[in-house]
Parts: sequence; structure tokens; C-alpha cells
Amino acid sequence: MKFMLGCNYWDSKNGTDMWRKFDASLIESDIKALAENGVRFIRCFPNWRDFQPVEKLYHWRNNDKCYVDAETEQPLDGSDGIDEKQIENFRTFANICDKYNIELQVSVVTGWMSGRLFTPLAIHGKNPIMDAEALMWENKFIQGFVGRLKDCKNIVMWGLGNESNCMGPADTKYDAYVWTAYVRNSIKSADPSRPISSSMHGLEANDFGWTIKHQGEICDYMCNHPYVSRSLSNDIDLMNKMRSTVMPTVQCAYYADLAGKPTILEEQGSFSRMLGNQEVAADFARINMFSALAHNVKGYLWWCGPNHVDLKNPPYPWSMIERDLGLLETDNSPKPVAKAMKYFGEVLDKLPVEELSERQRDAVIMLTDDVDKWGVGSIANILSKQAGIECSFTVSDDPVPDSKLYIVPSIAGWSVMHQRALWGMRDKVRVGGATMFITYNGSQFGEVEEILGLTSYGILKKGMNHTAEFPFGNMTYWVNAEAKLESVGAEVLARNEEGNIVFSKHKYGKGLVYFLNMPLEANLINKACVFDDSDYYKFYKIVGEEAIKDKVLVSNNTQVYATLHPYNDGFIAVAMNYSNVPQKCDWVLKDGYVIEAIHGSFEKIDKCDGAIYYIEKK
Repeated sequence: MKFMLGCNYWDSKNGTDMWRKFDASLIESDIKALAENGVRFIRCFPNWRDFQPVEKLYHWRNNDKCYVDAETEQPLDGSDGIDEKQIENFRTFANICDKYNIELQVSVVTGWMSGRLFTPLAIHGKNPIMDAEALMWENKFIQGFVGRLKDCKNIVMWGLGNESNCMGPADTKYDAYVWTAYVRNSIKSADPSRPISSSMHGLEANDFGWTIKHQGEICDYMCNHPYVSRSLSNDIDLMNKMRSTVMPTVQCAYYADLAGKPTILEEQGSFSRMLGNQEVAADFARINMFSALAHNVKGYLWWCGPNHVDLKNPPYPWSMIERDLGLLETDNSPKPVAKAMKYFGEVLDKLPVEELSERQRDAVIMLTDDVDKWGVGSIANILSKQAGIECSFTVSDDPVPDSKLYIVPSIAGWSVMHQRALWGMRDKVRVGGATMFITYNGSQFGEVEEILGLTSYGILKKGMNHTAEFPFGNMTYWVNAEAKLESVGAEVLARNEEGNIVFSKHKYGKGLVYFLNMPLEANLINKACVFDDSDYYKFYKIVGEEAIKDKVLVSNNTQVYATLHPYNDGFIAVAMNYSNVPQKCDWVLKDGYVIEAIHGSFEKIDKCDGAIYYIEKK
């Protein structure tokens, strides 16, 4: 499918009251301005409160009497309670979008929006995720809404809702699974022809709550809402510097790999002008568009289309971060971020294919038990990129995929990892000649002598800084817990000031096992500026040497990175400068290949910008 480039949409004067105060001429003015500034795709929201205005009346001693239309108070007599006027309003909206060649993803059960719950009066105070009465009305709404509007030709995808896991608690992962399957099946029974996106907020890799795996099992597309957000540990560096610029698409890759389904970067915004002025916001958007394309993300949507700075209807007065998020100013003039979107659309049009092939992977990041999977996994992925390595994610209870390199970051805790994971990697190293790199955070690792070529005299938990002379230079580092080690076959690459082994390399069968006696990735989760002029990535450079020695294109600049997508007899490369200053590319092109620019320069890439090349054999 073609890349979904666009935004989320509520109208410019009413926001979430758009359907209550439906104004077709206002909407057309908004949509025209958005289309002129590069928007090709809109995610839209039928406010559940307005489309199903059902109220419940009560009588003696607060007992239920009947359901009525909230406006007329006339009995519903078994109907689905949907307001036919709003159905026609939605059809008008869809036709306006179609007039400007804009396709739609419709988030069906929009009961949560920007910090406010929007549910029909009949179920106020009930949990929309688990209450049977609420679920009955959800099913009626889904069937009626989707069934009536499935003939709108520019609807290309349904979404479960908008961050539906914020509507109410799911007591267990099974409740979350059942709600997701219930809503998905209700949509599919009304319209089996279109795909369905998850559209959730903050999913878990662990086996509880709203899980990535369960959403991937049930839905056709995973969706991420990665702002410069504390929920991602991504509110630490400046918005237009590495970490902030790369982590959103790392999260998309994380979801895609663990769920086994493609992702859409479905929401992104800048929160406030304190976080960054409008030029900085445009930097953030521009590089994230390039990075989304590079990582096989299926679309990029800014939050929101118009600004909502002056609105007085809740939730807009409640929170400053919900108001100044538009591509357009309040008068519908384009912000710098809108200009960045229009520019990126022009770049998309230069591509020789509608959809890039899957990017080439060089390594697997194995996320083990008892670690902060997103925390250590995201840091490992960024360090890998700085070393020229493109990674996939997996978890230790899944089958071990084939790879030249396995990165096992910051292992911790008692169970450590499933036997299948350890033995799978062990055999691919010993028999297949792969490399394994383990970094350590006090775990109960088992096969120390055989796999690591080391012997342990115990684990010391005193929390302290050490210094060591590594192959690339001196470094001070922190440990919460360290193993007291000596070699029984491993080559010692570094000892700390106490003489303890910190970094080692063991020839194991046909392959290699590197061990780092510190939690490199865990140490960097909440540390600022660690992806600037620092040496942390150099551990990955050392262990990844074999994995990328035959790679067609690698940058020696840690702020510049390229993904490689097989095309004809060569590759399309999508290159990115993840920093807020122009960077020299410093490419290393494999002998026997030539490179041609589709967009941009080989020599230099501007701040938070990208380039696209075609690489083929001579």
C-alpha cells in the first residue's frame, strides 16, 4: 500500500464538538488548506457521544425504565440509537475529503479524546471495556455506523477507536484481548473488506495488560503515538537531536517485530512551544517522516490538522499540551511543520516504487526476562544504528530467528531467558558462526564457562563507578551489580581499575561471544546527550564488525544512517541525518557498486533531513 501521509483531524473552530456544530463550509476550508500543504490521508473520529445519543431513563427507586433519544426523549424501540443526521454529516465530510483526494482511516469507537471521555449518556459511569451494557451499545454502534458508511469509497481503513485502552480498565490481559476481539469482529462482520488498525496507547511487551502480541494477533495494523514523550523515555534530549528523532520509529519497529504486523505512525506532535519552537517542530516532523519511510512504517500522521488554541470546550481548556498541535495556524495558514509535510510528499513522488521492500537486517536484539524491554531495547537499537547495524527485535519465549549477530542487552534477574532462546543463539554461534554480545546487569546467567569462556567468583552488588581502558579508549561507567570474573578461555579485552574483567571475547565453535560486565543500555535509558559525541556505540562497532563487513553502504558519521531496501539487482537506500545540524555523510560504499541520487546529496544532509539513493553493481 502507498505511504499514508497526513494528519488527524478535528475542525478548526469546534474541535471535538465538530459533529454537534457541523459546518460543511468550515470543514471544506480546513480540508482545502490541508490538501494544499501535502495532506493525503486523514484519521478521523466519529464522536461516540454525538453519533449514538442514547439516554437511559429511570423510575421508582432508580430502576431502569427505558432507553430514549437524548434530544427528543422518544423511545428507541430496539433501534441502534444512531443519529441519522450525523451519518449524513459524516458522509458529507467524507465527500469533501474525496474532493481533495484525501483518503480516510476512521477510528470507530471514539470514546476517548485528548484527555476526555465521550460516551453516550446511557452508559455514563460504566466501564466501556468490561461492562456488559456498555458493550451492548458499542456493538450496536459499530454495526450501525460501519454498515451505513462502508460504501464511502475513500475510507481505506477502520480503527478500533482512539486509544481505547484509556476508556476504562481491563482487569487482566484476557479482558483486554476479549474487548479487542469483540470490537474487531463487530467491525469485520459489518465490513470484511477493509483492514483494521489497533490504535492503542502504550502497549506492553510483557505478558500482562494490553499486550503488543495480542493486538497483533487480532488487528491488521499496529499503530504508535510516539510524541517526545516521557512514556517512551524520550523527553530527555532536545526534540531535534538523536534519541528524540530516531526513537519514534524505533518504537514502530519494536511493535512490528513483536506483533508480526506492520505499523503506522498514527499520531505525532510537539506538545508545546516550550518543548521547541515551530522550526524545531518542523525538524522533528521532517526527520520522522524520512525515518518512518526507511523503517517500513506504513504512514505518518501529525496531530492535528488545524490548531485549537482558542477553543473553550473541554478538553481544550484542561491541558496546555492539547491546544497548539496543528499543521495549520488558527487562520489556516501553514506552520513550518506543514511545509515539511508538503516537502516530504514531493520526495515520496520521486520514488520509483509505491512501497519500499523490507529493509535489510544485520542483527537481532534479544529482549530477555526481567529487563525493561522497551528501555534497554530502544537504547540497543540506537547504539546499533550508530555502529551501522540494522536490527530486529525478538523476545526470549519466541523462536530464535537466523542472524549474523545477536545482541542481548543488560540481562538481569533470576529467570534470565527461556532455554530455547539461549540454546538457539548458542547453536547459531557454535555451528553457524554467528556472534553473540551480552551486556550484564547482575543476572543469574547459567552457562558461564562454556559460552562466555569465563568463570565467576560471585556477584557483588554495591553500586559504584569504575574506570577501564577499552580498545577504543578510557571510560568511566556505572554498575549496580557486577560478576567477579576470570578467564577460562576468553580473550580479555578490558579490566577495570580493580583488575576485574569488564569486556571479553570468546571463540565458541565457529562463532564469537562478547561479554560486557556492565549494563550499558540500562545505564543510558535516562541519561541525556548519550548519542552525541560519545563512545558508547563503539562496543557495538567492535562486536558488529563481522555482521556488517559486506554491507553495501555504511556511514562513519554516527548521526547519519541509511536503511537498505532490495530493488531490482541493487538497493534503494533511505539516508537520514538524525541531528539538528548539517552533517557530512562519510559513506563507505562497498567495492563494485555505484550510487545514484534519487533525492538529496551524497556528501552532506541538512539538519533533520534525508536523502534517497539507488545503489547497483557496476
